[in-house]
Amino acid sequence: MNIYLWLSLTLFILALFLSRNRTRNKYSLFLGAFIIYLYILLTGAYVVADYFTGEGINDAVLYHLRYGLEGSGFGDYYLIMTIGFGFFIASFIIAYFYYRLLKNDIFPKEKRIRRILSTSLLIASIALHPTIVTFYGDVSEAVGIKNELSLQNNFADYYKTPTIQSISDEHPNLVYIFAESFETTYFDETLFPSLVTHLRSFKEQSTYFTDIRQVKGTSWTIAGATAVICGLPLVTPSSSSKTSQGNSMSKMDSFYSGATCMSDLLHKEGYRMVSRRGASLKFAGTDKLYRTHHFDDIKGLDELKPLLKNQSYQTAWGLYDDTLFDIALNDFKKLSTSKRKFAMFISTMDTHHPSGHVSKSCEHNSYQDGSNSMLNAVYCSDELITKFIKNIQESPYGKNTVIVVASDHLAMHNLAIDTLNKGERRDQLMILDPRRKSENKVEKMGSTLDISTTLLPFLGYKADVGLSRNLLSDDKSLVQVFDDFDEQLDAWTKDISKFWEFPKVEDTIALDANTKGFKIGKTFYRYPILLRISDTLEVNPFFEVKLKYFETPKLFDYLKDFQADDTFLWVDKCSRIAVLGEKVDENAKLCYALGTLGSPIESGNLTKIQITLEHLNRIIAQNSSEEEATHKRKVLSDFKEK
Repeated sequence: MNIYLWLSLTLFILALFLSRNRTRNKYSLFLGAFIIYLYILLTGAYVVADYFTGEGINDAVLYHLRYGLEGSGFGDYYLIMTIGFGFFIASFIIAYFYYRLLKNDIFPKEKRIRRILSTSLLIASIALHPTIVTFYGDVSEAVGIKNELSLQNNFADYYKTPTIQSISDEHPNLVYIFAESFETTYFDETLFPSLVTHLRSFKEQSTYFTDIRQVKGTSWTIAGATAVICGLPLVTPSSSSKTSQGNSMSKMDSFYSGATCMSDLLHKEGYRMVSRRGASLKFAGTDKLYRTHHFDDIKGLDELKPLLKNQSYQTAWGLYDDTLFDIALNDFKKLSTSKRKFAMFISTMDTHHPSGHVSKSCEHNSYQDGSNSMLNAVYCSDELITKFIKNIQESPYGKNTVIVVASDHLAMHNLAIDTLNKGERRDQLMILDPRRKSENKVEKMGSTLDISTTLLPFLGYKADVGLSRNLLSDDKSLVQVFDDFDEQLDAWTKDISKFWEFPKVEDTIALDANTKGFKIGKTFYRYPILLRISDTLEVNPFFEVKLKYFETPKLFDYLKDFQADDTFLWVDKCSRIAVLGEKVDENAKLCYALGTLGSPIESGNLTKIQITLEHLNRIIAQNSSEEEATHKRKVLSDFKEK
């Protein structure tokens, strides 16, 4: 996106230069001031996003904007939040002075052509701004390359329906460590001499991989976990089109419910699936990913914090890693004494960008002169992970436990990013099998999508898991198959988004004010909610996402963009439903509206309502008036909630 930023900035500066000598009218002045305000605001958004990702506004940013930021560590980002607020204020000030300077004729007037050229360049600078480009799609998609790739390489031909087959009598337990942003680049002695010394010693007794690439849809924590567990990148459907699948998944109780993942397969084979993480389970839908895919025992910050002797000993994100590993080791021993096989997934946090956090248990050690807190955190994490592994290996249960140390994704923008970028950026993957003591270095090119199918043979199984390929077999990974795998994954976005499995109405919808929501198929929807129901009874949900510092769209904002014949079911506050002119008790808590914008709408206070298939089909079949829909859209647009 940097090329767009530089091109956009060049046009913007040129437009400002030309505005010094031009004819003016109040309309072009106002338009110019507004574009300047918008440009600086968009640039601020890009700078803030780039601080987190190092890639500007990417799929990770879009995901979190759509899912919500509950449970995130805002405490780590006061500086960048202040900078973002500064851009917001600056946009007003600069736009105001632009308007006043030109309006008061401080600069001499000249030719009319300058006004047209200056305004045109301002508009072009907005159109080419990377923040805008991110939302309306890149050039390749605009010219149809994305669709051509999708047609040329059918997703179904490359997606392997998940299956599992036992190939051994031995099925050991699994401990999988998602080491936050702990990529292989930190092992590079030329860049970081003596930074990672403890984990390096395990290479002599492990199968380790040197060329694990990060591909599209796997570059942030929940996406990295999805890639490993499900063999799929994480995509979220857009809400911009009529065929979209809604605006947010944050209020759904399921996560990729249409996918069968490694955890589902292991659960079927009798494994107890366990998750321990220092951060909140609510952040980014982590709890829903694990619960949807048969994890039996899931604990994060809220569940583990009561175990702390010192309740204040935590970071902005959650538990320190020394605390997490102590708890996980205790749970490992308890699980090992049971007769049931288990797979425990542990997610660390100390090496989280931008600055890292150093656990107290290794505060006495620092990397080199200790000036880089991020590298101090990596140095500490190397020690803590190694200690945890040795505790497992030296326990009575070590001989029956496969241990994996892997980064969840590459490091994002942090205090060591300049040095990291000098190296060959690769994800870490190291598998320690107590039955295999010799070193096995694997240089085959793969991605984190390949981890599940590669790992399962160590547990005594042969399996297919989506887009995953066994990197220890002769099969080519999809990174090897495609010259540009990211571009191909982008072309498959529509196919992959179907794993969210937004359902089809196949039975009566039962609305009840005494419950928190209702169920359609296997999916539970919480109130308030807006459903768009297609002619074939497929459901597209819209929710409200609450962000602490930002105003976000309400359900009536989404409804006003519906077509005249779009059938909808809206359950919300009665004061909102009443805006459509429906007779409801505005003092009641919940009401519903069912119909289309272009025809009469059924509504009422929500008590116990049964909406049958026959009822829905009658509404879908009724005639709609565009004139009626226009009137209702205006009512919704004019509605100001108290």
